[in-house]
Amino acid sequence: MDNSEIQAPLLSAKTLKSIDLFLEDYYPKASEAGDRIAACKMDKTQVRGLENLIVSVTRFSEVINYIKNQVGKEREKNTWKEVGPILLSQLKDLESQANEIAGDHPLERLEVKLRLLRGWARQVVAHYLYKDREERG
Repeated sequence: MDNSEIQAPLLSAKTLKSIDLFLEDYYPKASEAGDRIAACKMDKTQVRGLENLIVSVTRFSEVINYIKNQVGKEREKNTWKEVGPILLSQLKDLESQANEIAGDHPLERLEVKLRLLRGWARQVVAHYLYKDREERG
């Protein structure tokens, strides 16, 4: 396999616009996730850790597995148990939308998933930071 076969596909302007429109419409739900994360007092380093993971992954499923792993850890106070379900639900929404946007093109579908994931993460984290600061005064 040469490098041209493994590079991320160039997405059309129409596809990029579809991603932006979906993220714009999805913003209230992403804000809801940020609210939930702030309400359960999740540590900022955990939120930044999730954000850093999302920025660096090459597979969408890595994020799903990470969240499930965090939820499943045996800890006295596991805030992931409170936020895991909403995050996993929203990731499912992103995956469904990526399938709709990209159709039957596997490489394009992966690229769309990752772009949706990163845009969503920026929304969630920004809202979490804002809400966390607001609650702390």
